[in-house]
Amino acid sequence: MKNQKNKTCPVEHRSVTAALEKMRERLESLKECFRVSGLINSSLQLDQVLENIMTISRSILKADACSLMLVDEKTGDLVFEVAQGPVSDKLKTGLRIGKGEGIAGHVYETGEPLLIEEAYSDPRFNREFDRMTGYRTQTILCVPLKIKERVVGVSQVINKLDGSNFNEEDKETLSLLCANAGIAIENARLHHEILRKQQIEKDLAFATSIQLSFLPSEMPRLSGFAFSAQYQAAQEIGGDFYDFIPLDDNRIGILIGDVSGKGVAAALFMAKFTTDFRLLAIREEDPKAAGPKPDLALSNAAPERLMRRVNELVCAQSCRGMFVSLLYMVLKKNSGEAVYVNAGHLPPVIWNSLDGKYALLRGSGGPPLGIVPDQCYASQTMSITRGDCIVLATDGLIEAKDGQGNRFGWDRLEECVRSGGSDIESVRSRISSCLSRFVGECPQADDTTVVLAGFEEER
Repeated sequence: MKNQKNKTCPVEHRSVTAALEKMRERLESLKECFRVSGLINSSLQLDQVLENIMTISRSILKADACSLMLVDEKTGDLVFEVAQGPVSDKLKTGLRIGKGEGIAGHVYETGEPLLIEEAYSDPRFNREFDRMTGYRTQTILCVPLKIKERVVGVSQVINKLDGSNFNEEDKETLSLLCANAGIAIENARLHHEILRKQQIEKDLAFATSIQLSFLPSEMPRLSGFAFSAQYQAAQEIGGDFYDFIPLDDNRIGILIGDVSGKGVAAALFMAKFTTDFRLLAIREEDPKAAGPKPDLALSNAAPERLMRRVNELVCAQSCRGMFVSLLYMVLKKNSGEAVYVNAGHLPPVIWNSLDGKYALLRGSGGPPLGIVPDQCYASQTMSITRGDCIVLATDGLIEAKDGQGNRFGWDRLEECVRSGGSDIESVRSRISSCLSRFVGECPQADDTTVVLAGFEEER
């Protein structure tokens, strides 16, 4: 009798054995989750991370199929990124699901896992994919991918290989995997963003070097004159430009201007414009070219014709409403005068410390280039004497602001220029120092360019 009381019932024994076996499987699954978390994070390439997540989830949960969707931050939709299973090739990458749409959309909207034992009995299930592929969905487990409380995607597994339903333990396992997966996805995205920014910085540095190559590498030489220039872009690359164009042994053209806008587009436009302008300026002064070419001392026709031709070119080629303000000046040695055309640009300044002459030569020859087709531009003549310093600048100098929002302005420029001699290097240095002290730590808002020409005794 005693032995019979201690004897275990076969049914009870099988039940205990099954429970132990289930616990062993559960323990192995949890061990696998912790082991593969390192594998999920083993790559910083987003495509590889997503593929790892799906392969591991499908293997641990013994699922027939699986898919992973990420949130498009711009539209707010879920976008299919990875799918594995018998009909995965029929699921187009890039397919979109709106928030609240279907099982995945519901999980995205609520941020909570969803276990569906019988898919066709749940009204949220979309049967269209099954109709399209011939696949039969039975059980679904869908879990959100989160970064803190922000849902960044959804992962789902479909149909167990043994024909059973997914259960709460499976939901806990997939949730644990997705917790690691969310971090891995965010790390991969951050890594991609860092690489992208590094490439942009590299490209900008290269673009800067190209842009600077379009500016004069050294100051020109013309007997009786001295030249200096200073250029500072607000960003890595900008739209300001200047050039010295040798016309013949006795004359030189000085160009300074500003392309509307900033950044790469302005820099590309500037590069093409300065090349075209230089070519047209030399052709306009070429004695072999068609038409009369009067001497500069007697006529201002050449700069006027040039500006009109360049304006037509810019009007024809300009895109996105881009335009150019510029001033073009022609100096002739020993002539005592200079001819210039102003197309919507800042007027030139003349300073001579010997006789205290300071003049701001206001008046415009016409609007900026690229705005009005068939526009005529009137030239101006200015008298220059020994000791004169001509200052040309872009509006980044006059429009510069300090911490209180005050503009540098014409009055401060005059005070700065008048505070010393009229030799060009002294004037350039004073302008640079005054501007730097004025703006202090305020970031530069616009490109700033200053070009100076000094009328000196011919050596």
